[in-house]
Amino acid sequence: MQGIIESLSPDNGQIDWNWVGSMFVFYVVLTIGGMAVLITH
Repeated sequence: MQGIIESLSPDNGQIDWNWVGSMFVFYVVLTIGGMAVLITH
């Protein structure tokens, strides 16, 4: 947890865009999967 806070601090200024992108894709996949389950039932 400390590493995440340090990586988001303005002092560092470096954002791991690969990590951000993978989290976004993961969220989209979960959302589409949840919608698919709701529609099929």
